[in-house]
Amino acid sequence: MISGRLMWKVSLVGDTESGKSSLISRIVFDSEAGSFINKGLLRKKVSFEDDGKNYHAELIFQEIDGFPDNEKLLAGSSAIIIVVDVTKKLNEGEVTKFIKNSQKKGLLILAANKVDRKYEAVTWKEDLEPMAKKFGLNLYMVSAKQPETVNNMVNGISRLLIGRINGKR
Repeated sequence: MISGRLMWKVSLVGDTESGKSSLISRIVFDSEAGSFINKGLLRKKVSFEDDGKNYHAELIFQEIDGFPDNEKLLAGSSAIIIVVDVTKKLNEGEVTKFIKNSQKKGLLILAANKVDRKYEAVTWKEDLEPMAKKFGLNLYMVSAKQPETVNNMVNGISRLLIGRINGKR
């Protein structure tokens, strides 16, 4: 049984305009107005259930433009969400390189963002599933305009992190 306070740093990385700010804004403020948020660390308290137990955790979100190979930026991250914009061509080489260099840094998540714009999409689930499967990543199809998709991702990440603490993964 876990006792004490749970606190996890979650870093969002991805190309400029991939929607990282909007996702953080949806998570923290329940708003999609991402361009107005402070680019510093933002906190959100979450409650979730896993295996019949209730947990409470504080998530600290950090936004990072691009795909850094700077260890200091990702230091202390419990989870790293790789955000890709489905309305833009996937830079598979850059994303793959980042994944390979970051696999030991924390839980890696692949988030395909802006799924509300499906008819503008040039990258979709079928394009991302092979990469997710190859590297053992969880893939989430999300949009800051669809709160349920973002909430499902946050709850899924929280369960994965608690599972790591409990030795399930």
